[in-house]
Amino acid sequence: MTNVPTPISTNDASQYAATALRASRTFIYVIFSLFLTAGLTLVYLSLSLDASQVEHSEADAVRALESRQDKIGTALADYAFWTDAYNYTHESVDTEWAFERDNIGSSLFSTYGLDGVFIVGPTGATRYAIVDGELSDVAARDWVAGDLLALLGEARRESAEDGIAYAYFSVRELPAVISAAVIRPNSSYDQFDELSYLVFIDVLTDAKLMGMEEAFNLGGLQATLGALTDGDRPLLMVEKNIGTAVTLQWESEALGRSILIKFLPLLFLLGVLVAILVSGLRKRVINASIMIEAAQRALSVSEQRFKNISEASSDWIWETDPDQTLTYLSERFTQLTGLPRHDWIGRPLPELLTYEKAMLASVAEHSNATGRKPILCEMRDSDDSLHYCQLFACEVRVGEQLQGYQGTVCDITQEIEAKAHIEHISHHDSLTGLANRHHLNHYLDNRLNEGLSGDHPLFLLALDLDRFKPINDTFGHAAGDLVLREVADAITRCTRETDLVARLGGDEFIVVATDCRTYERAERLCQRLIEQINQPIRIDGNDVNVGTSIGIVAAPYHGLTAEQLLRYADIALYEAKSNGRNLFRFYEPTMNERIMERRQLEMDMRQALRRQEFRLDFQPRYDASSQTIVGAEALVRWLHPVRDLLSPASFIPLAEETGLIFELSDWVLHEACLNALSWSGNLMVSVNLSPVEFQRSDLVERIAAVLERTGIAPHRLELEITESVMLEDAASALMMMNNLKALGVRLSMDDFGTGYSSLGYLRTYPFDGIKIDRSFIMGLDQSKSSQALVDAIVSMGHALSLTVTAEGIETAEQLGKVVELACDQAQGFYLGRPVSPLLFKQIVGVAELS
Repeated sequence: MTNVPTPISTNDASQYAATALRASRTFIYVIFSLFLTAGLTLVYLSLSLDASQVEHSEADAVRALESRQDKIGTALADYAFWTDAYNYTHESVDTEWAFERDNIGSSLFSTYGLDGVFIVGPTGATRYAIVDGELSDVAARDWVAGDLLALLGEARRESAEDGIAYAYFSVRELPAVISAAVIRPNSSYDQFDELSYLVFIDVLTDAKLMGMEEAFNLGGLQATLGALTDGDRPLLMVEKNIGTAVTLQWESEALGRSILIKFLPLLFLLGVLVAILVSGLRKRVINASIMIEAAQRALSVSEQRFKNISEASSDWIWETDPDQTLTYLSERFTQLTGLPRHDWIGRPLPELLTYEKAMLASVAEHSNATGRKPILCEMRDSDDSLHYCQLFACEVRVGEQLQGYQGTVCDITQEIEAKAHIEHISHHDSLTGLANRHHLNHYLDNRLNEGLSGDHPLFLLALDLDRFKPINDTFGHAAGDLVLREVADAITRCTRETDLVARLGGDEFIVVATDCRTYERAERLCQRLIEQINQPIRIDGNDVNVGTSIGIVAAPYHGLTAEQLLRYADIALYEAKSNGRNLFRFYEPTMNERIMERRQLEMDMRQALRRQEFRLDFQPRYDASSQTIVGAEALVRWLHPVRDLLSPASFIPLAEETGLIFELSDWVLHEACLNALSWSGNLMVSVNLSPVEFQRSDLVERIAAVLERTGIAPHRLELEITESVMLEDAASALMMMNNLKALGVRLSMDDFGTGYSSLGYLRTYPFDGIKIDRSFIMGLDQSKSSQALVDAIVSMGHALSLTVTAEGIETAEQLGKVVELACDQAQGFYLGRPVSPLLFKQIVGVAELS
């Protein structure tokens, strides 16, 4: 009989409609909440935007005042601390020199927009006055309303640090910035009762305020004497300890409020429209719910029909008597097993399938009550191949009399083997066949849960291959996979069957040694691993070598969880790599502290690049014979906010490892070239390049960009390169250095004499000069062998037309020997320590005057 879906009753339809109504009502509440939240968020963001605009405009107002004051203050310092200004104004003001020759004259008004310039004596008496660009007899005290003598006293105090003083006063009933500085011949001169003062007066007129308004987007900018508390407009009050307060006011754009006025009505209209649409959808939702329920009922009937049919089918069907002797086998039995049916009719079913007779009887008895429950069993086919099967059984009764059993057998061999394969894959590395991370964590958890003691510790070794990446890059990933398999075999040969060897991915391996017992045995295991892994591996007719670094932890000493052991082993591995290659290191708690310190330093360095905490010092380079300055070497320093001044050795290796070296090097190159442009003469500046920079192809473009941005002549820039650049990739380094030479810059080999092949490099690579390493200079005045080595280097350099520089000169005797051996240039603490850019510029100026 065909099953017909039962029609949905009126009560059912009402229930479905009620459910849909509740759901639609909830949906309306959610939509209303979203619109309310959006409106409140819009109000909040608009008010926050207005507040942010006011804060930004206040900062702009501060920058506007500081920008103008810095410009005038710099000019005042230049004029006041000018030796000629002292000479022509000390005894009496030479008006012809000051005004007629425009040394302190009308050009100050056109250039800096000043309103008044005065030279006053120690008591404040006016000696020289210019007002509005013309000579004037007006006294500074009469023109400026305020305590001018107090400002002069502040200028005397600031003079000791080459500084000036400024304050706000009233001039012509307008706010003005009055700046004063002592006119002195040099910073050590302290006879202030004999010195005059140079006073600049900058009145904040409407025209100047308008210029500040346009430059910093401060609409309606006004300046008022005194402190104001008007809250209708943004304001900023500036005040010094001398003079009076000045209040700046301007107009705010109120962008947030305008956004709120524009968009809040639109949001309301949109909400009304959505409410109308949702209301219209409610009826559709109710009708749709009734239709869906009817479709689900029909689908349920169809699914039940399919279930009955699928349960009736099987791979092969069997029947037995009450003693479980076979009485029937379906035709598919022979097709699937290859066994003749007639050979098994009359034989016990347990001979064909491995199961317990009592279990089948029990399962068949309860099959109607508990559903079909399979019995897992095994059988062998005509080829004696093992098959895994599921046996389904039920009783055959006539009345209360048991007539026998019947059921089906389903072959699940492929499923069992697939599950086993998946289980193996989920716990093993597909490339090497070793355990993977999942298997390792499961193994460690089990071993650690069993409990460990100091008499029977567990050692975990973390291995990372050395020199593996060049093999991948040179021979391809297929060769890399071969190397990984060979390494896996080598590790397996060095370990015991009770140990676990795992590959975490890439070139990282883990060994869990369970029977080492002592640290000495663990050390011997590490030595065997390093020795075996270092054996040559044959790839396409070439012998390649890899090494390994090993980090070791021991449980329970170092940790009692898998996560702790793996993390500490990784820390020890990093320590081993940092100390060289083919090394092993046991974990120590201090290693973790060093890792945390390194990570903190890395984060600080990323902030330092944005906060401009780096600075340059310049160490002079001299012509060895004449001791005249020929250039300087740029040396970067880090003014750390906590650790104070750090040398390059403290942060350059970390910058190279993290990739920050490129951004830092760009900054050093740019600043060094800009400073060199301010030096008089044709002095060159030398900058050290990191070997890491040669590993990227954009080095030449970066140097060219610096030359273009700064405008420095290329021959004035010298790039110092160490020998390690050539050791990494000689062909690539040669091509890159030739391209650098094509730009016109100079190339110099730094630390010459400390490498293995420096002589060959000089013949092959386009160097312009060499710098003899300081280790040779240290014993120059004490050892004849050192003299002979330096003499040979100098002779060789001259034979190759190279400029030879001796660095690290610390005594007069060393300098004398360098000159005697005909070195071209010299550098060292004896001749000049690294100094700031300003001080080096002064040194250059003094050297030219002398």
